[in-house]
Amino acid sequence: MTPFCQKKNLIKRPVTTERKFKKKMSNQKTKEEYEKIKAERARKKEEAEKRKQQREEAQRLYKQKKLEAYKILSKKTKKGQPNLNLQMEFLLQKIQKNT
Repeated sequence: MTPFCQKKNLIKRPVTTERKFKKKMSNQKTKEEYEKIKAERARKKEEAEKRKQQREEAQRLYKQKKLEAYKILSKKTKKGQPNLNLQMEFLLQKIQKNT
C-alpha cells in the first residue's frame, strides 16, 4: 500500500464514524423524547385516575347522605300522613350542623 492510500483510508474512517455517531445521537435523542412523552402521559393518566376516584367517592357519599335524608323525610304515620316530628328533628340537626 502506498502512503497515499493509507491517508485516504484514515480520512474516510472518521467521517463514517462521525456519521454513525450522529445517527446514534439522533436515535438517542428521539428515544429520550419518547421516554419523556411516555412518562408525561403516564403521569397525566395517573392524575386523571386519582381525580376519577375522588369524584366517585364524593358521589357515593352524596348519594348515601341523600338516601338517609329521604328515609327520614319519607316516613309516614299509621294513617299515611307524613311524620312531622321526624321532619322537624331532621331540620334541627341540619341547622345545628351549619352553625
